[in-house]
Amino acid sequence: MKRRIALAAVCVMAIPALARAVDVSGKHLSANADFGDAANYRLTGDTIFAYATGNITGDIDLNGFTLVSDTGGGNRRTFSGAIRGKGAFEWLGGGVPQVCPATLAGEKPNTFQGVLTVSRGVLDLAKPAGVDAVPGDLVIGSAGSASIRLVNPNQINDASNVTLGPKGICSLDLQGNNETFATLTITAHAVIDMGGKPATLAVGDSSGRSWDLTKTVTVRNFRPDKDSITFGKNGKALTSGQLARIGFENPAGLARGLYTAQIGSDGRLAPGVLVKPANPPFDVSDDARAQRAKLYEVSGLAGLAGKDTPLKDGMTIGFFGDSITWQNGYVGAIDTAIRAGEGTKGKAVKIVNRGINGADVAGLFKGSAGGGFPGNAPQKSFADCLVADKIDLAVVFIGINDVWWGKGTPETFEKGLRDFVAAAKANKTTLVLATMTVHGELPDGKNGDDPKIERFVEINRRVAKDTGTVLVDLRKAYVAYLQNHNAEVRVDGTMHFVGAGVLTYDGVHPSAKGVALLANLISQGLCEALRK
Repeated sequence: MKRRIALAAVCVMAIPALARAVDVSGKHLSANADFGDAANYRLTGDTIFAYATGNITGDIDLNGFTLVSDTGGGNRRTFSGAIRGKGAFEWLGGGVPQVCPATLAGEKPNTFQGVLTVSRGVLDLAKPAGVDAVPGDLVIGSAGSASIRLVNPNQINDASNVTLGPKGICSLDLQGNNETFATLTITAHAVIDMGGKPATLAVGDSSGRSWDLTKTVTVRNFRPDKDSITFGKNGKALTSGQLARIGFENPAGLARGLYTAQIGSDGRLAPGVLVKPANPPFDVSDDARAQRAKLYEVSGLAGLAGKDTPLKDGMTIGFFGDSITWQNGYVGAIDTAIRAGEGTKGKAVKIVNRGINGADVAGLFKGSAGGGFPGNAPQKSFADCLVADKIDLAVVFIGINDVWWGKGTPETFEKGLRDFVAAAKANKTTLVLATMTVHGELPDGKNGDDPKIERFVEINRRVAKDTGTVLVDLRKAYVAYLQNHNAEVRVDGTMHFVGAGVLTYDGVHPSAKGVALLANLISQGLCEALRK
């Protein structure tokens, strides 16, 4: 259900020599535009500061009502005044939480007497050490995945009750800072991250809190000799059921893996025994991980641009593909490496991006009246581009649109690939084929398109083998990477998969890590093709 609040009813009172005081209620797309950046607010009804609102530098009196900070698509926002009075404060983060957090900052403590709820997204706590950013109870994750990050120590009042959940994956990131609060309640799968510096988390006796014992807590970046997590003052501050839901991931000084938690007579937690995955969908042993890593830990860029580069002066390389190519991420990375490389700097090697946004195999081969790189440029057919651009070496990376939303069949896909091979041979252009990667990032093969992707990738592999064309098996490398980096064991032995956000930002288009992986793998394919 969406919160509905009537549009603003506002009364403005001028106070000489002081910041403008505003009575406010309702929804405001941009409170700054309406009232100025330094206004002090008093709520006269439930209020939403919506996506176009910028930073709030004035004080806010909740006056018995609820203030919602909603950044919509992910705009940053900082509250640097004091929030006071009875009432509630809710933070609704946007679609890119790690990039666009909100911040509670400023020199003055928040003193409001109500619950602070981080419904989704990320809220940074950045007041000076010991100045309360969170004065009362705190809920992290009421509507989806959410995080609290400490920029400075001691941001949460010592008497606060903190709840992680009930939605999404919720986290408390200490970032190397100390924190103390009264109790912890777990109602969703959660993470406590100690950060890169020694940190202490001191929580009061939580044995009386009602945890959801189907959920788990994973402690990350824990160094037994430097970090500390304590509950209460004795070993009874957690129930045995609560303790069994806490695990330590890769604690320093121990073999890699997830460990159970044990509690000492002083309430201090420590890693216990290694957790074994229960019926994992693939081999999670260290040997299997090492074998998978060989598929993606390659030095293609270094080989292509290094002192032993196979590239010759005057060469032109053309990259043909869909929106992944059109975005110019991996193509730009390869171009940058060639321009700066020890063996290629100064060489007249030309890079041509011939990606077409939204292309399938047939559309890429015949060209398009619009959608080509850059922007929405027209693009000639593959054969015409080879001639016009004088392309010596071509990469064809296509297929996801045939599988995802297009009407491609195995027969039309195979014909399209063979058409590319024939056209390249006719122009005496060296060709590299690249398989599609993923639609979704679950490494257990349960993504909806996976069976069809595998059928089409097998076609790609067969065409490359039949025609003697170098193949970059991106699919195999991606799945290996995801199995190594997107599968976490929880303390109950179950496997957790993050989903999108590892190599892609939406299940298809590459993140920064995805761009780097594509650039290295495709560069390795270029080297192989040039050295045949």
